[in-house]
Amino acid sequence: MKKKKIILIIGGHDPTSGAGITADIETAGYFNYHPLSILTCSTIQNTSKVIKVNKMPNNYIYSSFKELIKEFKIDIIKIGLIPSIRSSKEILKILENKKIKNIPIIIDPIINSGSGRKLVFKNNINFVVKNLYPKALLLTPNKCEYNIIKKIHKQHSTENIKNILITDYKFKKNHIMLKLIESEASNEKEFNIKKFSKIYHGTGCTFSTAIACNISDNNSIEKSIAIALNYMKKVIEVSSIEGKKQFLLNRSLY
Repeated sequence: MKKKKIILIIGGHDPTSGAGITADIETAGYFNYHPLSILTCSTIQNTSKVIKVNKMPNNYIYSSFKELIKEFKIDIIKIGLIPSIRSSKEILKILENKKIKNIPIIIDPIINSGSGRKLVFKNNINFVVKNLYPKALLLTPNKCEYNIIKKIHKQHSTENIKNILITDYKFKKNHIMLKLIESEASNEKEFNIKKFSKIYHGTGCTFSTAIACNISDNNSIEKSIAIALNYMKKVIEVSSIEGKKQFLLNRSLY
């Protein structure tokens, strides 16, 4: 039997399991990865709105990492919601730890919830753009998040953000166009996926984790995106659980 690789997932908990760390864990399982998980926050929410974001205790994030790294060899890191400066600083300590040197890092920037509630405030966005995002191999923002990042990034032009995938760059007929910007190669490439009529919860988390697993399997970023898009199409097509405002994804595909 092929030995499972290990993905470290750092993100928030969504009690619907539609998004957040549960979505990451289910996706990692589909791609035969064992997930280690560290919560940045818990939330009170449903598919209609986010009621409250509860931060984790001081030093919880970094202390959890220190214990995990004693026993497990991490192959890739996926980071989702980072709700506060305190959590950002603890994650920065993780990313600067020598034991994860050269491990690919994928960050899904989450600024607002799908219902429009602001989850990350300006001072924290400034901090992560300057200190965390340059350490990532790939960022996967939506267009709104990308515009915010781009504006802040101009203020810190000495810092380099390597690769950015804008997940909803534009809409074309019945498709959603995505754009990959590779800064080091000065290269851009577009991808597309069918636009479905219903609204699905947790597509960003699921998609970025699928990309992360495939990058760790020694695929190029472009190939990893293509595989993840094919997975997303299948996941959406077999989804049947419906909340009041959004459908939940069937990430196991059965």
